[in-house]
Amino acid sequence: MRCISRISFGLLLPLLLLSSCCGYRFGDGGYASRYQTISVPFVQGDWDGDFTVALVDEIARSGAFQYERDGGAVILLVKILDICDENIGFRYYRNKEGELKKDIIPTETRITAQAEVSLVEAASGSTLLGPARLSASVEFDHDFYASRHASNIFSLGQLVDYDAAYDAVYRPLNRALAHKIVDFVNDSW
Repeated sequence: MRCISRISFGLLLPLLLLSSCCGYRFGDGGYASRYQTISVPFVQGDWDGDFTVALVDEIARSGAFQYERDGGAVILLVKILDICDENIGFRYYRNKEGELKKDIIPTETRITAQAEVSLVEAASGSTLLGPARLSASVEFDHDFYASRHASNIFSLGQLVDYDAAYDAVYRPLNRALAHKIVDFVNDSW
């Protein structure tokens, strides 16, 4: 009986040690180990610059690369391809007197942004990574009868009209897509 438990322990211990090596990967360490600096030109399709700012902030936060405004060893090229919305939550319509009608109205929406990402070596101009399509989405609630001046940005559009909620949700959507892009670059070989 003792031999079986020692053999089991002898097999189990190496498996536990191997499975507990968080984040260990075989290979040369990815692009961040070969290139220390990165530049990000203005993102195509970013009409107000907020997404470009979110992407630069996410690169700085990750610590994998040092951000350089100009002259980075690699250049991250990003193009926003599409931003679409889809109604995902509904309720029955009530008129202003509170009477229930047979029509349904949207009360929850998912907004999705899709981007094309490429990583280019600055010295040679050769593409190191991509182009790849990445997307991120954020869901938000909105109220059919609320006024436009009741925007509460911290609730991501909770109980505000559709237009105000739609405007408020762009910031978290930009952060989510930027995070996904930086993870893609950092985790690629």
